[in-house]
Amino acid sequence: MRVLGKAGTVEILSALLKERKMYRDQISKAIGKKGSLLNDRLKELEQAGLIESEVEDKFQGKKWYWLTEKGKKVAKHLLEIKKIIESEE
Repeated sequence: MRVLGKAGTVEILSALLKERKMYRDQISKAIGKKGSLLNDRLKELEQAGLIESEVEDKFQGKKWYWLTEKGKKVAKHLLEIKKIIESEE
């Protein structure tokens, strides 16, 4: 599961854990990333079974994203690891 080590992954999972359900634009604002990096990461996270999405308005491109149960568990563990690493710096 290479996606876990890629830029933006922890931030996306963390934002979705906090907010539960978000549009792509909301995720972009929350993590400060946009464009192809964000699109690629969302696609990879969905393929890994960590997030799900649903198109709300295909004409405006509105799409909801949220964590799967597996994604919630992974996000919680990643945040714990991040806390441990940051506390040792």
